[in-house]
Order: sequence, then structure tokens, then C-alpha cells
Amino acid sequence: MVQHTMPPAQPSLVYFPGFNGIRFIAASAVVVHHIEQYKTTFGYTDTFTNVNDHPIVYQAGKLGVALFFVLSGFLITYLLLAERQTAGRIHIGNFYVRRILRIWPLYFLLVGLSFFVFPHIPALFIPGVSEHTYTNFAQKLTLFGLVLPNFALTLYGEMPLCSHAWSIGVEEQFYLIWPWLIGSRNPRRTLLILLGIALVLGGWFFWLRYGPGSTAPQAGTTMLLITDFLAHFRIGCMAIGGVGAYLVFSNHPVLRLLYRPSVQWVVYTVLGAMLISGLRIPGLNYEGYAVFFVFLLMNLAHNPNSVVDLENRLCTFMGKISYGLYMYHPFAIVLSLYVVRQFLPYSPGFSIALYVLSYALTTLLAWLSYEYFEKQFLKLKDRFSPATAPKPATETARA
Repeated sequence: MVQHTMPPAQPSLVYFPGFNGIRFIAASAVVVHHIEQYKTTFGYTDTFTNVNDHPIVYQAGKLGVALFFVLSGFLITYLLLAERQTAGRIHIGNFYVRRILRIWPLYFLLVGLSFFVFPHIPALFIPGVSEHTYTNFAQKLTLFGLVLPNFALTLYGEMPLCSHAWSIGVEEQFYLIWPWLIGSRNPRRTLLILLGIALVLGGWFFWLRYGPGSTAPQAGTTMLLITDFLAHFRIGCMAIGGVGAYLVFSNHPVLRLLYRPSVQWVVYTVLGAMLISGLRIPGLNYEGYAVFFVFLLMNLAHNPNSVVDLENRLCTFMGKISYGLYMYHPFAIVLSLYVVRQFLPYSPGFSIALYVLSYALTTLLAWLSYEYFEKQFLKLKDRFSPATAPKPATETARA
């Protein structure tokens, strides 16, 4: 039986074992998916070297993003619950400052490069995509500038080398809602207010799409537009992560069952079979996988008898720079494609070289970004952390 005591520790020092490994796995899944996707975009596919037809590969990107969402929901919820317990309230302003300092600098750096620098570099031209860079340019720039890239993607299509930032928009929109619900003394009233805000945003969304002067493509129906938007708006995955954090934080009795090694082996076997076969639970889309992911996170974070161990130097390093891995990898892949095709004919060796160069360049960029750019904002972020927060004794603290 797991014993739970709650010694105080600064939230900025809370360290969940294995979570850097989860970040590494999630980022790598997205990188693999996009390497294969870009190969297809550039016409480098055939039955011998294209692995994109395998379910575990063509779903890798979506699964990786879903894993990031669950992880984000878990961590944010845990820290909000901890702050409310120790301080008696959640300082919403400081929460948003911390999120802004962590997310916005790299986000806006990539957006600026993608809108104003990358389009002028011939090596970064993407057939079928780059031709539309300046279509609805002002509208796309406005939405990206408002941290609504998922709206821009649905309304106006891809923006080369930064469309993947749609997930950042979804997370930021989740952050607008979640701390108010966690910290509210009247959750029902707060939820009604948030629903009202959502309706206003929804009305604005459709005005952009169909209002006077709209130059968005007119193909497709309203329902298809809604479906496309909701396909990216996977806040449910983050909410599932939040539920897992609550169970861990409250030491819920169900954890005794979920932490049993036999239960872990059964769950991971089922998850492995689903990943290999590409099976999804009907009606749940990737939220079905999110339930399995949060089970993994709960065991890694709090169960000393976890059968999965992701604590090692590689995972720690790659997890630390995982935000950069996610943000820079499309640029690195397209540039690597340009370099590799100058020297190698299309063959299995081509794909191997592309993978090696893409991942090496992505890692280098992410490390440089973390050390010389992001760290400057992270130092400021720590100033807005709550003074104390409880954490399970089975965790360890790390600066």
C-alpha cells in the first residue's frame, strides 16, 4: 500500500518521475509522423520505403499531441489544486503570467519566422502549401497573433511551418477556462459564464468564416467546418488529465486498484494492441487513448511499483527541451529534406539519412533555444510561483 504524506515544496520544484520521458515520447511521435507526411508531400513515397501506411505511424502525430494534452491537463490541475490547498486560493493573475512566460516567447518567435522570414528562403518551399502563404495573410496573422492558430487553421488552411502550433492555441484556450473552474467557490456559475464566452467566440468564428468581406474558401458545409474545428479542439484530453491529477492529489481509494502490477500489465497490453492495430474506441476519438495515457501518468507520478520506468539521462535531457522539439521540427524536417535530396537518390538510405538529420537538427535547435532563449523567460516565470505546495512523498523534488 502506498503511504502518502504531504511535505511542503515549491511547485516549481515538483518533479514527477518519468514525465520527461513522456514528453520525449510524445515529441518523437509527432516528429516521426511529420517526417513521413513531408516525404509524401514532396513525392518521396513508394511501397518499400513508405511506412506511413502503418496505423502506429499515421496516427503517431495525433497520439503524440493527445499525450501532450493529457500531460498538460494533469500537471496544471495538480499545481492548481496544490496552490488552492496551501494558499487558500488560486492567484489567477500569476498563473497566467507563468503560462505566458513559458509558452508565448517561443510561440511568437516561430510565428514571426514563419510569416516574415521562412517564406523568403527557397529551401523551405513546400509544394502545395507554400503557394498559399499570402492568401488571407492578414487574417491568419491576426488569429495567430491572438494565439488562436486553431481558428486560423480551420478557417484559412495551413500556414507553412507553423500550422502545428494549433495545439498551442488549444492549450491556451484550456488555460482560460480551467483555473477558474478549479478555483471557483461556485463552479456552476463560473461554468455558465465560460459557456457564454464560448458562445461569443463561436459567433465571432462564424462571422470570420461567412461574414461580409470574408475571403475564406467557400467549399464545404457549416457542419464540415464545425467538424474540422472540433477535430483539433481536443480539450477533453486535457480534462481527462485533470481528473487523473485529482485522483492522485486526493489519494482516491481507486488508486489501490490502479496501482496493482497485474492491472498495469493488462492495461498496457491492451494499449499496445490498440496502437499496433490502429483501433479507436467508437465515439471517443483520441479521448479513448487519453484514458490509457492518464493511467500511465498516474502510475509514473505516484506509484513506486510502476512497471514502466522512464527515468534516465536521455529522457531527462530530451524531455527538458521537448517544447522546442515540437516547435522547431517542421523547419528542421523541410530543411533536412532539401539537404538530403541534393546528395542521395530516393532509397532506403535516403529515408535513414532524413530521419537522422531531421532529428539531430531538431534536437540541436531545441537545445540552443532552451539554453539561450527560453531559460531567460523561465527565470522570470519562477518569480510568480506560489510559495508552497504539497506533493506526494513518493515523488522527488528537483530544481
